[in-house]
Amino acid sequence: MAVEPQQDKVLHDLELKISKMLRSGVYVAGMLLLIGWLWQLFNSGDTLDNFTTYESRSLFETIHWAVVMHDRPLLISLAGLVVLVLLPITRVFLTGVLFVKQKDRVLAVMAFAVFACLVASFFLGIDL
Repeated sequence: MAVEPQQDKVLHDLELKISKMLRSGVYVAGMLLLIGWLWQLFNSGDTLDNFTTYESRSLFETIHWAVVMHDRPLLISLAGLVVLVLLPITRVFLTGVLFVKQKDRVLAVMAFAVFACLVASFFLGIDL
């Protein structure tokens, strides 16, 4: 299937925007993680202190505890992890959009199926 030069430029620009968004997302996630870890280090002096004993807690319990205890370093670190985990999911979704714009239905359906599987795995795998 031949792609017109004008549409080819539009698709190339979209791919470039996706790559810039992903790069920016990695920088944002890295900065959030770094800020959270450094803040934790300056507050307690030992960032590994929480890991001396294992306590099984759900994600919501951890977030609720951090909010109640005003543990902003932990909340910032968790935000960085959320951004980092959402980047590949966003990439798969935007790849599906790119295939739709290219009118490649088979690859678009496959990309959205992978996206649905990723989203479902997060909801099925997290003990909320």
